[in-house]
Amino acid sequence: MMYGKAKKMLAILLATVMVMSATACGNSKEEAKTPEETPVQTETTTEESGEQQPEEETETAQTTMPAASGEKLVIGTLANWVGLPAWYAYKEGYYEEVGLDVEIVNFGSQGTLVNEAMAADECDIAVSGMASVYALSTGMYTYIGDGCLTIQGETIYCRPDSDIYATGPDENGVYGSTDTLKDAVILGPMNTTAQMNAIAYMAYFGYDATQFTFTNLDYSSGLAAFTSGEGDMIAVNPTYAAYLEADGYVRAADYNQISEQDIIDAIYCQNELIEERSQDVELFLYCYYRACEDMLNNQDNRVAVAYEWYVGEGLEYSEQDVINECSLKSYFTLDSVDEGEYALGGFMEFAGEFLLSNDKITQEDLENVKASIDNKYISSVKGWSANK
Repeated sequence: MMYGKAKKMLAILLATVMVMSATACGNSKEEAKTPEETPVQTETTTEESGEQQPEEETETAQTTMPAASGEKLVIGTLANWVGLPAWYAYKEGYYEEVGLDVEIVNFGSQGTLVNEAMAADECDIAVSGMASVYALSTGMYTYIGDGCLTIQGETIYCRPDSDIYATGPDENGVYGSTDTLKDAVILGPMNTTAQMNAIAYMAYFGYDATQFTFTNLDYSSGLAAFTSGEGDMIAVNPTYAAYLEADGYVRAADYNQISEQDIIDAIYCQNELIEERSQDVELFLYCYYRACEDMLNNQDNRVAVAYEWYVGEGLEYSEQDVINECSLKSYFTLDSVDEGEYALGGFMEFAGEFLLSNDKITQEDLENVKASIDNKYISSVKGWSANK
């Protein structure tokens, strides 16, 4: 899996520079509305002359499930709702059924670590969050599927005795004001939906990304710092929102109150994987979306599989936490992905444009993000899976 090592190491350096330049340390939507074309060689002969004509490459839709390559497929993901379908498919034996040899590598809750692993050729496919947009901006990957759909739960919290909370909610239920947010310090992990949420929240009150401090801390470190008195606010995902609620902190805003754009996680892969083993890409997508459909249709099993995995990975989760998660996070199926208002990769394009407008990426980066999105593989899966 040593694809273009020198180029990938450059990507690691680029990612590091991005983070260093952007860090300031110390300083529901509704649920989702409930598929590759294979080149073939043909030979034709001319009856009159009996001469064989030159081979001509044509494309035709795949009509049957492809055969797996037999090589190991390494999936890098996060041990939460983001990676759950990939793990569910593993646990339920879906990969084995189609002949895939899959290894799942968990990177906790840090999408930037998934990016680094992809850049170092340690993974073939990434199932990750918004940090994926930075990987896609390098032009080295192909975006192949939409992941988890956030209904709500990406939130900003403040202290109940703060001036921010004392303003009371506006007509959208959002707390804060231009005056109370002047020089605000918000804690959270860089290059994630938390940072995007913080920027969107401050923009809601007229501030751009240069007019407040975003202190880069992973979720657990941010929680410890915030509960120790650091920062004015903290941007978190549903797991850490539950901890904050339990400790008496109050929600200032949910992302869906300040933005009309749904948050959708990413599935992307090495470009070389597409070139050499596109059949494995399609088979993975088939298993992934099969898992999504099963989870939506069988919440009890979704909760059981998720709870066992989360606890096994060291997360402090209760079964009730997982049940609550089901109301906050939904998934696409083969019937709903890349359909209607949800064109494949729409959120990654939005995230790229958002980051460009806040000087976090360049125009060239954005064009790479857009060019990476390819629905050919999911379209092929939809085609041959309908004939199973």
